[in-house]
Amino acid sequence: MKLTCMRRLICIMTALMALGSVSLLSSCDSAIYDDEGDCTVHYRVTFTYDMNMKFANAFPNEVKSVTLYVYDSAGGLVTSKTESGARLASPDYCMDVEVLPGTYDLLVWATGESPMTDHTAFAVKTASAETPMSAMGAVLSLQGAPGAVTPETGLFVDRDITPLFHGIMRGVDFPDTYGNVTIGPVRLMKDTNVVQILLQNTDGTSLSEDDFSFYVTADNSELNYLNEVVSAEAFGYRPWTLTMTSASFDEPDTDTPQSVAPRAAQTEANGVLAELTMGRLMADRTPRLVVRRNTDGEDIIRINLIQYLLMVKGEYNRNLTNQQYLDRQDVYTMMFFVDKDRNWYVAGGIYINGWRVVPPQDTEL
Repeated sequence: MKLTCMRRLICIMTALMALGSVSLLSSCDSAIYDDEGDCTVHYRVTFTYDMNMKFANAFPNEVKSVTLYVYDSAGGLVTSKTESGARLASPDYCMDVEVLPGTYDLLVWATGESPMTDHTAFAVKTASAETPMSAMGAVLSLQGAPGAVTPETGLFVDRDITPLFHGIMRGVDFPDTYGNVTIGPVRLMKDTNVVQILLQNTDGTSLSEDDFSFYVTADNSELNYLNEVVSAEAFGYRPWTLTMTSASFDEPDTDTPQSVAPRAAQTEANGVLAELTMGRLMADRTPRLVVRRNTDGEDIIRINLIQYLLMVKGEYNRNLTNQQYLDRQDVYTMMFFVDKDRNWYVAGGIYINGWRVVPPQDTEL
């Protein structure tokens, strides 16, 4: 009798254990892949580009291709993956990454899209299993030959630059679990800037694209894997387009009797707009904007570009460091006035992104 009871108890315990195992496996299956019947982990890396002046995620609108490099704790490249196309425009976009659980460093280089057909780009080193993260920088291809930087000589770039973005995360945990695991987001920074320089006359006479030469002397053609500017060789950013501009404004008609509303008369202001694209701007470097009058080769404008761009940082952005401001802003518009002799009319001030600033006394002319 006792033996029979013991056998029944063993059977009941075995049945309960089997039932528990089936229940656990079924729960795992339903949580992950009902049709596959396993408990694998599925890592998904997300990205964001909110380091801009709107403090809002512009990744879906601006990033067109993204490359992720995954490195292990020993510095070896585990995997890399590139994705592009329409799926990046989805607010829910994430990149599937197949790695074993562990701790990794993530490096990202991403690009946008240039509206110009004849554009250039920063080149990122091709990664291999032997390529350390420290070698994964970005270099801008330059034309010309080393030498004094002028509108005609020296190294230069005169094409629009494809927007470049960088991001890095260190010591990221990919947990040993199951199911969908979201990693990130990896925050991106934009490394390219469009600079628009408008010369506008003060006397209404016409200006021509041939009247002036525009360029910026700089030394920021190379970025390392940390997104630091590491180059030192001087070169020139030249405009990739020059456009004639004109604007009309109303002036009261002085011949109109005071009892009658003033009649508008058209007055025209003409100008030349130069557009160029630059790499990452650094607060501790001194690129110089130069405008040369071509009739006699005289530099009518020569200013420290960074100093002037920071003059309109403003009270709204007081909590940002100078470098943070430069990294968030990516379009700069500068308007200068020239008089009838094609000299810089300093008394007219400079308009930078709509703000009027007065040049300091030590401005180079």
